[in-house]
Amino acid sequence: MNWNVVGADVLDPTSDVVMNSLQTKGMTSYIPLPMDGSIADLSVALYRGVDAYLQEDDSSTGATLDAIVCASGGWMGDIDKYTHQQSIIENELLEDVDPDEDYIRESSIVCDRMMRVNYYPVVAGSMIGQQFLNGGSSSHNNNGLFVIIGASAALSPTPGMMGYGCAKAASHHYLQSYGPSVTEENGSTSVGILPLMLDTPANRAMLGGNDDDGDDRYSKMVKPIHIANEIGEWIKNPHLRPHSGSLVKVIAKNRKDGSGGAAFHLVR
Repeated sequence: MNWNVVGADVLDPTSDVVMNSLQTKGMTSYIPLPMDGSIADLSVALYRGVDAYLQEDDSSTGATLDAIVCASGGWMGDIDKYTHQQSIIENELLEDVDPDEDYIRESSIVCDRMMRVNYYPVVAGSMIGQQFLNGGSSSHNNNGLFVIIGASAALSPTPGMMGYGCAKAASHHYLQSYGPSVTEENGSTSVGILPLMLDTPANRAMLGGNDDDGDDRYSKMVKPIHIANEIGEWIKNPHLRPHSGSLVKVIAKNRKDGSGGAAFHLVR
């Protein structure tokens, strides 16, 4: 399909990542979003950017979006209380810092950060979906699709990464509640895709080691292209989509030679 792809992120529009995406990765346009803004700030900035793009694209026929994919996310583990407090106590430059207070502050920052990068974008994307996803009218072949990237780990308790787990669990709950209501409103479908871990440079760097060491953690990493291909099929063939409000777990099926794929299983 000949798709127009609009990206949105907090990255500077002149950054190498954005420019490369515009020049070589097929991205048609880019919407800059505020760094560390509130949900309202994020939602309004995204609304204005999408509205401006669609008016430029086709102001005479009320252009809409076929799909919104919310791939924003990030990971931080919990602050270890003992290690954090000891590092302050042993640092002479921090003798005036209360270790308990600083631990509380830093732990709260982790929780806040995880909500900002994992939950806020889901809410903002859903708001735009209500406004701009097509509803399968006579001028469109398909109803719109809203997809978020959740985390299968957040289907269970997440000790050691409570901030991350709570933010992802909140995203799952929001999607499950939003999906049925928006389907009634405009006919669009909302689905959450839940990998264990995406195969990205940042995640590989965090794991350390490599495939050649026999580390089976790498075989469990889901390649983004497999998720992208599945979303593409859902856009082209609405009858293949799970019901709106679904959470779909994705499991890597990688082989030693680098081939393989991914299996998608409905969990809720």
